Amino acid sequence: MSRKKWIVLISAVFVAVAALAVVGVLWLWEPDTEAYPALAEVHQPPTEELLQEPEPPPPPTAYDMIQEIRMFLSLSSTMYCWDTAYDELKELPEEHLRELLDLPLYELWELFIPPPEPVIHTARLAFVGDAMCHIEQLNAARIEPGVYDFHYKFRYIAPYIRSADFAIANLETTLVHDRFRGWPLFRSPRALAEALLYAGFDYVTTGNNHSFDAGVEGVRSTIEILQDVGLGFTGTFLTPECRYIPTIVEVNGFTFALINVSMHHNDLCQGEYNFMMKIVYHDLVEQSQIDYEMIASAIARARALEPDFVIVLPHIGIEYYGTMNRAGGGHQWDTFDRNDTRWSNWMRTMHFFLESGADIVMNHHPHTLLPAEFVYITDPCGRVRRTFMAYSMANFVSAQRTQPRETSAVFYLDFKRVDDGPAEIVGASYVPIWVRQHDPTRAGLDFTILPVTETLRRVEAGYSADLRPQDIQRLREVHRDVTHMLSGAPIPLEYMDYEYPITRYRMREEFPGLPLWGTLPWR
Repeated sequence: MSRKKWIVLISAVFVAVAALAVVGVLWLWEPDTEAYPALAEVHQPPTEELLQEPEPPPPPTAYDMIQEIRMFLSLSSTMYCWDTAYDELKELPEEHLRELLDLPLYELWELFIPPPEPVIHTARLAFVGDAMCHIEQLNAARIEPGVYDFHYKFRYIAPYIRSADFAIANLETTLVHDRFRGWPLFRSPRALAEALLYAGFDYVTTGNNHSFDAGVEGVRSTIEILQDVGLGFTGTFLTPECRYIPTIVEVNGFTFALINVSMHHNDLCQGEYNFMMKIVYHDLVEQSQIDYEMIASAIARARALEPDFVIVLPHIGIEYYGTMNRAGGGHQWDTFDRNDTRWSNWMRTMHFFLESGADIVMNHHPHTLLPAEFVYITDPCGRVRRTFMAYSMANFVSAQRTQPRETSAVFYLDFKRVDDGPAEIVGASYVPIWVRQHDPTRAGLDFTILPVTETLRRVEAGYSADLRPQDIQRLREVHRDVTHMLSGAPIPLEYMDYEYPITRYRMREEFPGLPLWGTLPWR
C-alpha cells in the first residue's frame, strides 16, 4: 500500500474516533440546572396543562366568510365586480354563507358570476326591383356621343342603398360595348353598371326575359362588364356546369344562397343556349308547364351548402298587374281576371319556392308594386319556418310613366344571430320611392329616383326648386298608395316617416291556393 493511501486511512480512523467521543460526552453530560435554570425547565416532564388539547379557534364571523367567498370568486377568469359581490353576500344569513363555502368552486361561480354578455350579430339586406334603361334614359344620360353618365339618377337614393350591409337589384337590360338602344331589345352601356356600383349595390340579377336582347354575345358581354366593374351577379351562366353551382354570399357572418330564375327570355330561338338561364315555364302563353324539378333541385343544391338563408329572386308574373282596370293603364294585351291561369300559376310557383325550402322570395317583372308579407310554413317534420315574400317589387328606375309604374320601394330585411345560435329574420321594412322625369333646373328629361318622405320634408322646408307643382302632388299620392299597398292602409302625411315596417303575415294553411289581397289601392 502506498504512503498516500496510508495517510488517508489513518485520517479517516481519527475522525471516526473523535466523533464517537463527542457523542459520548453529550450523552453522559448532566446539565448544571442551578447555574442554568432554563435548562431545568427544558428537562422537566410535561404537566397536565400542557397535555390538554388547545381550545378550538372561534367560528368565523359573517365578514370573514364573505371575504373568503369573495376570494374564491376572484379566482374565476370572468371579470366580476368586487363591490357587487360584497353587496350581494352581506344580505345572506350566516347559515347560507357556510353552505356556499362548502360548494365546489365551479358551482359557486355559477351562482354568483353573471354569464358573459351575448354577442349579437346583425345584418341588413336591401332589395329593389327592375333597373331598366329605356331610350329616354339613354338620351338623358348622354354627355357626348358614346359617353354616358347615370350617376345623377341615384344621387338621392344612394344613401338608402348604402345604409344596408348588402344590396341587390334586377338588371333588366344587357350591357354591351356599342350600338346602345332601349326597348324592346335593351342594349346599355357600361356606365349603367358603374352607376349601380356607385349607388351602393353589391349584386344584380341578370336572369330575366331581356337577358338575350343582345343575343348570346350580349349575355357574355354583360357578365364580362359586370366582372370588370366589380359588381356581383347571378342568374346567367357561361357554361352548363356553372348553372348548377349555387351563388353564396357572406354578410356580417351570415351566409345567403341566391337563386335567380326567370319565366322565359324573349329570344325564343336560343333554345340550345337555354343553359345560360334557369327558366321556370316551358310554355309562355298560359305559363302552366312549371318546371318544378328545376326549382326543387336548385333549392336543394343550395340547402346542401347549409347557408343561413336561401333567397329566391324570381322574374315571373303578369306584367303591369294592378293597372288593367285603371283608365290609361295596363298593356294592350292584358285582358285579365282572377280566372286567368297565369294568375293561379304565378301564385302556385311563388309558394312552391317556399315549400321547397326557400326562406325569402323577392319577385320582379310585373313592373307594379304588390303586397309583401311574412308567411309561416310548416315543414313535413312539423317545424314552423318564418319566411318572407314580396310578390312584386316593381320598377326601381325606368322611363315607364303610366301610373303606378313610376312608383316603388326599397325593401329591407333585417337578420339577427345571438352568439352561435340560429339566424333569424327579425323584421322587414320599406322606403317609398318615385322616379322623377322632369327637373326644372335641368334641360331635358331627368329620371332621378327620389325617396318620397325625404323629398316631401324638403318641400315643407322650402327647398323645392327642382320640383314642379304636379310633382309635389304626385309625391303625396305615391306616399298614400305605397303605404296602402305595403302597410295595409294609407299612412297620413302628418305621420310620415323615412321607413315603415312590414307587419302583414299569415299561415300558409290559411290560403291553400291563392293569397287573398282584397282590392288593390290603384285598381
